[in-house]
Amino acid sequence: MRIVTTLAVLVCAGSAGANLLVNGDFEQPFSVGWETLAVNLAGGDTFTWSDTLGQPTPGYAVKVRKYLASYASLRQTVDVPDANLILTFDGRLAIGGGSSTCWPVAALVVRYRDAAGKSLGNTKIYLHDQYCTWVPSDTQSLIDITRPGVWMPLGLNVAAELSAHLPGITPAEVKKLTVELYAFDNGT
Repeated sequence: MRIVTTLAVLVCAGSAGANLLVNGDFEQPFSVGWETLAVNLAGGDTFTWSDTLGQPTPGYAVKVRKYLASYASLRQTVDVPDANLILTFDGRLAIGGGSSTCWPVAALVVRYRDAAGKSLGNTKIYLHDQYCTWVPSDTQSLIDITRPGVWMPLGLNVAAELSAHLPGITPAEVKKLTVELYAFDNGT
């Protein structure tokens, strides 16, 4: 079982239009500005930085891959002036295998945090298999990708997302965002 989350040119811009992420275009190795985290109960993980991942825009992209149980994540937390943000990126999500006891998910996760860093909720732009048990709630929004393995431009208007899909999060409390490339598998 394999899960792949691939991303190129990630831009998080506020009302002033400035990119809030460090190395959001991945023109430097992902060790600049990004944190890797892997929890391996079984299998392994890989993090790849390359200009040959088939991305539609010139330059570099990153790939996060997890084999078997638990997850691999590439993430960055940034202070934000307010919720009036637009997140845009080219992404490709792919998964392989899956069963009722071992389901994979590939996702780009946006975690909303207060000034102290406490999680308020999240939006998951994800590709899952039929056994995935994630469900939307007033603090979790799920946006399903229906084109596996295909590069596509994606975006998220944070203020509109909070207003339309996350009534449990007060937009004025959002002072930090964690942007995360996430490869998950719940079993072995």
